[in-house]
Amino acid sequence: MQYRFIALDLGDDIDIKKLMQEKSSHVEYVRWEEPFKFKYAQGTVYVYSFGAVVGLNVPSNQFNSLISELDNYVIGTVKHTATEILEVVQVQNKDREKEREIEVSEDKVFVPKIDEGVLYTASFVLAQSVSLHRIEQKTGLLIDEIEKFLSAKKKVAKGRKALGLAMKILKTRHEILSDIMILDKPDIAWESEFYDQIYQKLARYYELSRRYKNVTTKLDHAFEVASVLLEIHSESKANFLEWMIILLFVVEIVMSIFKKIF
Repeated sequence: MQYRFIALDLGDDIDIKKLMQEKSSHVEYVRWEEPFKFKYAQGTVYVYSFGAVVGLNVPSNQFNSLISELDNYVIGTVKHTATEILEVVQVQNKDREKEREIEVSEDKVFVPKIDEGVLYTASFVLAQSVSLHRIEQKTGLLIDEIEKFLSAKKKVAKGRKALGLAMKILKTRHEILSDIMILDKPDIAWESEFYDQIYQKLARYYELSRRYKNVTTKLDHAFEVASVLLEIHSESKANFLEWMIILLFVVEIVMSIFKKIF
C-alpha cells in the first residue's frame, strides 16, 4: 500500500471559510491548525489557513488545475514559493522488535501501518515545511532590504523607513509563531506515541527546527539593526530640536539687542 503527497505554498493566508462555503454543503468550525479536507479527483486535498495546500494521491496535472482554482481564495499575494513531494509506504516487518520502526529517506517515509492519523501527520509536516520556505524567502528579502538601506547615501525619511523595516520584521516573526505554528506538533501527536514518532522523524528530515532557528537568528539580527537605526534617528532628531531651540534663543537675543540700539 502506497500514498503520494504533493504540497505547495500558495501565499500568506487562505480564506478557508469562503472555500468551505463553496466546496461543502455545510460549514464546520475549523481551528487555525486544522485543514479543510475534501475529495478531489482520485484523491484527497488538505487546505490550511496559513497558506499551504497538500494533495494526497491527486495526479500532478489535476493538482495544478486545482491550484489555479484555489489561487482565488488566497488573501494577499499569490506566490507559489515551494513544493514538496512525499511518499508514505507501508512495510511489513517480520522482526517483532522492528515492526514499529519508522524510516525516512529520499522523500519517502516507511511505516508499519497507514491510517488517517499517519496521513494527517504527514500532511501537517509538509504544510509546515512549504510554509516555512515562504518565511525563509521573506526573511531573505528583508535582509536584502536592510543592506540596501544601510548602503543608501540619501538620509531622507530614514527614521520612517527604519520603523517600516522593524514592523515588517515583527510581522514575519508573528507569522512564524502563530500562522504556521512551526514550534507546535499536531494534537494527534500528543495523543499517540506512534504518530509522535512519525512527526518527529519527518520534522527532522525536513529540518524544521534548524531552519526555524536560522530564520529567527536572521530576524533577531535584522530587528537589532532596525532598532539601532531608530535610536540614531531619535537622537539626531532630538539634537536637531535642541539646536533649533538654541537658535531661537539666539534670534530672540539678537532681536532684543537690535530693538534697544535702534
